[in-house]
Amino acid sequence: MRRTTTLLTLTTCLLLTGATTGCSSDTDDKPTVSKATHTPSADASSPSPTPSPSPETYKLGDTIDIETSGYQFAVTVIAFADKGITSVPGLLKAGEKWAQVEVKVCNTGSEALGVSPFPWSLAYADGVRVEATSVSGAELPGPEYPVEARVRGGDCVRGKVPFEVPEGGRAERVLYSPGDLDEPVEWVLPKG
Repeated sequence: MRRTTTLLTLTTCLLLTGATTGCSSDTDDKPTVSKATHTPSADASSPSPTPSPSPETYKLGDTIDIETSGYQFAVTVIAFADKGITSVPGLLKAGEKWAQVEVKVCNTGSEALGVSPFPWSLAYADGVRVEATSVSGAELPGPEYPVEARVRGGDCVRGKVPFEVPEGGRAERVLYSPGDLDEPVEWVLPKG
């Protein structure tokens, strides 16, 4: 059964996006984004991607430390798949297929933070961006990334974020755009 986004769901998404990075009235705190020094990079022999508009891009497996509005957390894109993902017939429109991004968010601070799949999107070479779907349940391979979760300090959440993507072409980048960041954090996908 295909799920549709309602006004309530959109409101929840906006609230969760703000909660993911914390809502603060203190405008002097500038978010910081940096590659974690404690996590090894993905295979360094991968071909270099084409430049993107982001000042810095990362590879699958890179962990990025983010600090914003009093929250500290680490974000990793673990894997990407857009082939061989089957589900219940009738969930996709004609000309679409499934893609999934496996991600992990760890709260490295002391304040609990909210997570959801809605800050995640896929970027294509032609400028198309595809947002995470609101499909959940046993329709797609797990583990599922939670639609809404609170993560206490020192804890992590990991799972697969689903996307309904065009059958032709392949995403170039995975974007993470929580509300408090000026620019999305980007992981370049290997060609293939």
